[in-house]
Amino acid sequence: MNFELSDEQVKLRDAARRLAQDQFKDKAAQWDRNEQFPEENKHRLAELGYLGLSIDPQYGGSGAGLVSTYLVVEEIAKVDLLTAMIVHDQNVSPRIIANHAPAHLRQRLLPEVAKGKLEISIAWTEPQAGSDGSAIRTTATRDGDHYVIDGQKVFTTFGDRADLHLVYARFAPSKGARGVGTILVERGRPGLKVHKLEGKMGVRGACENELFFDQVRVPADNVVTLGEPEHSRGFVAPLNIYNGTRVGMGVMALGVAQGAFELARDYMMVREQFGQKLCEMQGLRWMMADMLIEIEAARCLCYKALALVDAGRPDPCLSSIAKVQATEMAQKVTMQCQQMFGGYGYFGLLPLERMVRDVRMLTITGGTTQTQKNLIASHIFGHQGTRA
Repeated sequence: MNFELSDEQVKLRDAARRLAQDQFKDKAAQWDRNEQFPEENKHRLAELGYLGLSIDPQYGGSGAGLVSTYLVVEEIAKVDLLTAMIVHDQNVSPRIIANHAPAHLRQRLLPEVAKGKLEISIAWTEPQAGSDGSAIRTTATRDGDHYVIDGQKVFTTFGDRADLHLVYARFAPSKGARGVGTILVERGRPGLKVHKLEGKMGVRGACENELFFDQVRVPADNVVTLGEPEHSRGFVAPLNIYNGTRVGMGVMALGVAQGAFELARDYMMVREQFGQKLCEMQGLRWMMADMLIEIEAARCLCYKALALVDAGRPDPCLSSIAKVQATEMAQKVTMQCQQMFGGYGYFGLLPLERMVRDVRMLTITGGTTQTQKNLIASHIFGHQGTRA
C-alpha cells in the first residue's frame, strides 16, 4: 500500500494551504460573528476550479479523485470549517447526479456546478426521519408529465441559497427504503417554502433550513433515481455515493483538529508559566503527543477510506469507522487545545472558541456517531438484531 502523495497531489494540497492561510483565515471570525455566507470565498474557490474538483472533465471539472478533493478540504478546514463545507457540499450532490442521473441532467447541470454558478442542496432529513433515513414521509406522486411533491424537510444545509434541492421522496406507498427515490426541485417553485432555523451553535454562516412542500409540481424529467415499490435501488444508489463522501465529515473534523493543534503548539513555544515555557512542561507535552497520535490515526483511516472509493472498492464500514474516529477525536482535541490557552481560549478573540463550537456539528451531521456504530456492529455481526 502506497501512503505517499503524488507530486500533483502535493502541489494541490500546498496551493490550498496557501489560499486558506492568505485569503480565508483572517475573515473566518467575521463570517461566524455575522452569521454570513462567505460569498467572496465561494467566488475564489470557483475561479480556482475547487468547486468542480471531482466532476468529470467532460462536464468542465478536474476529474480529481476524492483523496485529492479532500486534501483541499482539510487545508481549508484548518482555518475555516464554513468555507471547507462549500467545497465538500459542492462535491457530494454532483457526484450523485454524475453517477445516477439521466444524461440530460448531467449535461445540463454539472458544467454549471463546476463553474460555481449552480448550487444544489441535499434535502433528506425530516423531523421524524433523522438517523433513520429510510423512514421519510415526503411523497412524489406522478401526475402526467409531472410529479407532485408533498412533505417537509429539516436541517437542509445551504437550503436558503440553493438553486436546486435534491429531494429524497417516497414514489410508491411502501415501507422502508423500498419506493424511495430522488428528484430535483428548483427554488421558487409554487408551493415550496424555505424557513431558516435560528440559533445555530457553530458554522453559523451555513444556514440550516426547513423546506415545506405543498403540492409542488416538478417535471418528470427532474427525477434522478426513481423509487419503485419492489426494490430500494432509488434510495440505495445515491446512498452508496453518500456513504463514500460521509468520510468528508471526518476529513473536515480532522482539518479543524489539525488547525487547533498547530495554534496550541505555536502558543506553547512562547507562553511562559512558573518560569518555564509551556512546551517544556512534561504533562502538557504528553497531552500534545496524545493529540498528535489521535490526529494521525484519524488521517490514516479517512484517506484509506477515500482511496478505496477512488479505486472503485468503497467500504461503508470503514467509512463509518473513519467518521466516528475523526469527529470524536476532533471534539476532544479542539477542547484540549483550547485548554492550553487558559482563560484566553474561552473568548472569541481567538479561533479556538469558534473551532470548539464548529466541530461539534460533525459528530451529528452525515449520520450520528451512534448511527455509525450501529452500521459498524451490523458489519461485525451481520444484520442480526437490526431491522432489514
